[in-house]
Amino acid sequence: MKKIILLLSAVLLWALPVSVSAQNKKQQRKEQFDRFCKFRRDFMMKQIGLSEQEAKQFFPLYEEMEGKKWTVDREARTFARKIVRSETAVSDVEYEKAAEVLLEKDEKLAKIDREYYDKFKTFLSNEKLFKFKNAQMKFPRAMMKWHGGKHHHE
Repeated sequence: MKKIILLLSAVLLWALPVSVSAQNKKQQRKEQFDRFCKFRRDFMMKQIGLSEQEAKQFFPLYEEMEGKKWTVDREARTFARKIVRSETAVSDVEYEKAAEVLLEKDEKLAKIDREYYDKFKTFLSNEKLFKFKNAQMKFPRAMMKWHGGKHHHE
């Protein structure tokens, strides 16, 4: 009985740091994501020149749109990754299906963009709509600079 208790205690003591480490990593990822979201919000606010009232309308829709786009992109990446990482020979039919999935991803993303562009158009001026689309093109470069620079750790 003492051996069992000793063994269980040893296993628990060994597992505890692993559990704490996993929690720390999860917390770090959440904090990093929160910093990213703040950076993205600040970037869009500045690039578009949104008023506070516009921002209150814009960001809930923007976050919803980005969530939908992320889901579509993730599904296509997951499918393509299966082809790339396949340990067996990939058939011509599978390559065709993967190419179709990637093409459909682009079509779905364009449809989501159009849907939300029309929603943004109900409260943003044409100038701000243009600045928004332009900011979307600029954002990946700005994010790379932010991620690699001092702001990443703030």
